[in-house]
Amino acid sequence: MPKVGMPAIRKPQLVRAAIQVIDEYGFSGATVGVISKRAGVSPAIINHYFGGKNGLFEETMKTLIREFFEFLNQERDLVKNSTTKEKVMSVVRASINQAQSKPEIVKVWMGFWASSMHSPSLFRLQNVYARRLQTTLVIVLKETFDDEKARDIATTVAAMIDGMWLRGSLAGDLDCDTAARHIRDYLDLVFER
Repeated sequence: MPKVGMPAIRKPQLVRAAIQVIDEYGFSGATVGVISKRAGVSPAIINHYFGGKNGLFEETMKTLIREFFEFLNQERDLVKNSTTKEKVMSVVRASINQAQSKPEIVKVWMGFWASSMHSPSLFRLQNVYARRLQTTLVIVLKETFDDEKARDIATTVAAMIDGMWLRGSLAGDLDCDTAARHIRDYLDLVFER
């Protein structure tokens, strides 16, 4: 019989191990055996808590998405009385912050994006993440723009975030300040019109 309270310890331990193993071996090399060895547990524990590797990957992405939106909400709280542009920039800063751009986290996100095209559960998570980010941007932008314009700008900002993040990550050097500056330059043009 499992010890009381162990899921609260084991699940985060296994998510951390999955992130480390994905960083080192990629999604395809992150086997149950390698992850469980890194976590110092039996492979059966992964099946017990997550139903297998795919369940662990799903939980890993849920964890990263949850951490991202927690940080995003903190950033938004800091600028709740600011201009619309500053509120949008808080979303940009949260999206390309240093915690999200650590090499091991970048590799997990990249693997997640690639795997989401082939895994229904990861595809669903990707859609939830993308819609939630889009909705956050639209809500902020509707303070200044009509619905259609707010959606158009939000789509462009989200694409710029993804593009800056992807290009910087693939180059091995995501300069968060430069990426944010480029997106701010776009917003300066939009808000001048």
